[in-house]
Amino acid sequence: MVQNQNATGQNLSGSDRLGQDAVERWFIRQGLPHAIHDYAASTDVLTRAAPFLSLVFLLEATASFGDQFSGWSQALVFVLAVAVLLAGVALLNTYRKRPKFALPNTIGLAETALFVFGPPFLPLLFLGDGSGFLLLALFNIVLLGVTYMVVSFGMIPMFRSGARHIVREVGGLGRLMLKSLPLLLLFATFLFLNAEMWQVAHGFTPVFYTISVGFVAAIAFVFLALRIPAETASLAGFDTWEDVCHRAFTCGAPVETHKRKALHDPPKPDPLAWVDRLNIGVLLFMRQAVQVFLVAMVIGAFYILFGLFTVRKETILQWTELTEATFADRSIYEMVLFGTEVALTWELLAVSGFIAAFSALQFSVSLITDDTYREEFFNDAANDVRNVLAVRALYLNDIYAHESQSDERNADERNSDTEGDGSK
Repeated sequence: MVQNQNATGQNLSGSDRLGQDAVERWFIRQGLPHAIHDYAASTDVLTRAAPFLSLVFLLEATASFGDQFSGWSQALVFVLAVAVLLAGVALLNTYRKRPKFALPNTIGLAETALFVFGPPFLPLLFLGDGSGFLLLALFNIVLLGVTYMVVSFGMIPMFRSGARHIVREVGGLGRLMLKSLPLLLLFATFLFLNAEMWQVAHGFTPVFYTISVGFVAAIAFVFLALRIPAETASLAGFDTWEDVCHRAFTCGAPVETHKRKALHDPPKPDPLAWVDRLNIGVLLFMRQAVQVFLVAMVIGAFYILFGLFTVRKETILQWTELTEATFADRSIYEMVLFGTEVALTWELLAVSGFIAAFSALQFSVSLITDDTYREEFFNDAANDVRNVLAVRALYLNDIYAHESQSDERNADERNSDTEGDGSK
């Protein structure tokens, strides 16, 4: 059977390597790529981003465009710019002993420098534009940093997982609102039917209103983030291998169920590094943020509908400084319903937005302080993460078992060679 070597250096059979690759791709799809053993920027992160970065690299040949050229001369300069970039790629790949135009399987300092400074060299070469060089180089550095963060933490798979989670949460929205709505409505109704609240909303400019609502929402998400480190620390430990195997074999992970050597309790997988805990924390935060966002949206929609029937035009004129002449400027939509004039106004949207933001804040605090809320809304996300960590424990056990077998084979071969030399 063909032998392969993985990133850690141990020899793996073709089927074992495929199985390990499948598990690692599954980690990425779950939004936890840092569960991969020896996860590194040069071989795991930037190499996955290489197609995107290569496209950006070639598109930046347009930096050669300038007022000095037009028509066919500009087209010729563009072709020369692409040729310069491709020549740089070919030279670097030749030095790295790769095919001339192959995507890199390892991205080091030289590849990074070529991406950052290669395209910015074009305006300097063809246009003599030093400021263009600096601006494009700075843009490439920022883009590279953002790309690293997105790929390193599996943000795109995480967002896809979050979208699927939103669908599931919308399906269970009745359960979510049944638990959270009564207390939130009791808290918010007194604010909503309050003249001072409507006066405050009427006096806000759009910019200051956005800042105010955003500030309240930010506090809500800060409360969510404060609990994450403690939760993350409690998720990684397992008491028995039976629990690990049950989770790994029933969560849909591509883990082989073949019989392994005796597994001694308790499991002792590698401790989570700070970046692993950060990856888990981001995933848990996003899952809870989805719940908070849905609660806020439902509360806001409820009060917009409620306000259409309870706070009509006459009441708004009494509670705010609007007059009959200025009311039309603040009205978004008016209609007659059951013989009564109903108006959707900016004030109604502003007050409902305030209520939604404060409800999100209260719900976030309840998620942290109320055990009932935590059990109802947090445990599903925590259970999903524990499943991934169970797969990680089994995956690391298999890697170390292969390493041990490889070391034993190498030792046996050395002993055989030594005995052969002695017999001579």
